[in-house]
Amino acid sequence: MPTTTTPACTVHAPQPESVKPPLGDRFSRAFNLAGDDFLDMVRYLIVGSLIAASMQTLIPQSALIAVGQGPVISVLVMLALAFVLSICSTVDAFLALAFSTTFTTGSIVSFLVFGPMVDIKSTIMFLGVFRRKAVVYLIIVPLVLSALVGIWWNLNIGL
Repeated sequence: MPTTTTPACTVHAPQPESVKPPLGDRFSRAFNLAGDDFLDMVRYLIVGSLIAASMQTLIPQSALIAVGQGPVISVLVMLALAFVLSICSTVDAFLALAFSTTFTTGSIVSFLVFGPMVDIKSTIMFLGVFRRKAVVYLIIVPLVLSALVGIWWNLNIGL
């Protein structure tokens, strides 16, 4: 009875270890990658800071305080802002910090939770992959849960 080998049973000989590049080259590549990542993220940071500065400058402070101190309306406004801005989740924290003195903590928490999950960009991508009914669920469920958490936070913890 002849024995046959199948591709699943073949054994490969270990390959010799490749030679590592010199330490200086590895540091150079690491710094180049870090610089590229920094330049990729800094544009989002600049856009987020421009938006925060524009809102703080163009909208009267009294209007922001009136909207931002309501336990329910502040959450709804920040959720709408998170959806419309469609900014990177890294910059969300920077933008939320700009509103930390004007808006309630629950609304900031809702903004930070909902923003990375659902925004205009993700909605367009969802519509390209899923049926409309599924997209509605993918938007409504995080929206309602984020709103409930933010409102609960404002009414119960209220920091």
